[in-house]
Amino acid sequence: MNIMILLKPGCCHLASLVLAALLLCPPGSARGGSIVVVTEIIDFSGADVVQARGINDAGQIVGYRTVAGVTEGFVRTGGGYEFFQVGGANTFALGISNSGTVVGGVATPLPGNDSFVRTAGGDVTTFQPLGDTNSGAIGLNDSGFVVASGNAFGTGGYLRRPDGTVTPVDSPSSPERVVLKTNLTDITNSGTLIGHAIGQEGPEFFGRGWISSDGGATFTDLVMPGEQFTYAWGGNDRGLVVGDFSTGFTGNRTGFVFNTLSGRFTTFSVSGADWTVPTGINDDGRVVGFWRSESDGQVRGFVAQVIPEPSSIALAGIGLAGGGVIALRRRRGGATQPR
Repeated sequence: MNIMILLKPGCCHLASLVLAALLLCPPGSARGGSIVVVTEIIDFSGADVVQARGINDAGQIVGYRTVAGVTEGFVRTGGGYEFFQVGGANTFALGISNSGTVVGGVATPLPGNDSFVRTAGGDVTTFQPLGDTNSGAIGLNDSGFVVASGNAFGTGGYLRRPDGTVTPVDSPSSPERVVLKTNLTDITNSGTLIGHAIGQEGPEFFGRGWISSDGGATFTDLVMPGEQFTYAWGGNDRGLVVGDFSTGFTGNRTGFVFNTLSGRFTTFSVSGADWTVPTGINDDGRVVGFWRSESDGQVRGFVAQVIPEPSSIALAGIGLAGGGVIALRRRRGGATQPR
């Protein structure tokens, strides 16, 4: 069941959200009992593409906009926006830590992309993880660990430590189930990795989300039952993971919030969208992402709020690392499969 309530910007108070959710949907009527309330659309005049990609616990939002072929990253603090480019090149801001450090990708002349880390003070470091000349840093945690992924098929994920050393992170592959690409998309403060694999099983392609609480040594699948593609994009330290699913490469994409404590999905879509792709979530349950309009094909950002199921409120202090273990014991409909 898809639950979507659109409120006017500025009315996103928790009490109002809970009241609206209870009026429109009694507790437990959404898949897993949670409800996702879309509170804001992010757009800029003249922009061809707008994506919100990450949010920290202070509510700072990062993303990027493209206007007339020029792409700038942005950081939103309160109601104000700071737009920036790295070295005057097209810049994609993709993640933000609680200290305001931003990670992303910057276009290079190859053509390709370098990954970058930008401090709250504006100091920038670019890097090519393990020599990959077409990559993007997507997420980071407060300890300074950064996750990045290559943009080309045949590449994998990269974990960059605070000392600058990089190790590869690749989804498990087998002759029967060939992984063509690994996207490593987020790392929580507890060290849990989040990502997804794209590959081929027999004649069919697949996308499978996963979480790993041991640095990529083992993986737990996160798959929407009955769907061909599931992409996991971001997570918080309260056991929630966001992503999207679809029936094919070109099919409609529906957003989800997965609760690792209960093993349940809550699905949602922005009104009028054929794509809803949530990419980040903070510890307060605020979600950011992007959506594509079914009517005009425009891509814009959105902000949403998760109204948690009652059991999640009681267990809010439990981190995602423990949640991964609980999910193995409480999986619903094949949502998680240990590998």
